[in-house]
Amino acid sequence: MLDALDIGLLPQRRAARKTLPADPTERRLLDLLGDQPLHIDEISARSGLPVAQVSATLALMELKGLVQSVGGMQYVAAR
Repeated sequence: MLDALDIGLLPQRRAARKTLPADPTERRLLDLLGDQPLHIDEISARSGLPVAQVSATLALMELKGLVQSVGGMQYVAAR
């Protein structure tokens, strides 16, 4: 059952997520994201970074599996 839900590795993924981003911008954005979706404008405001930079960084982070887009320009940290 855990294999089907991919829950067994959840603690390891969370630990890896804290050490993975080598880029300070990625680290800053990842620190802001959790389980609750945040709109890109809110992420920009909280991080103090321009929306264009946040958007580009989130796109790369999504490709790396660090964040997940949940629609409506809202993001969460990947599980």
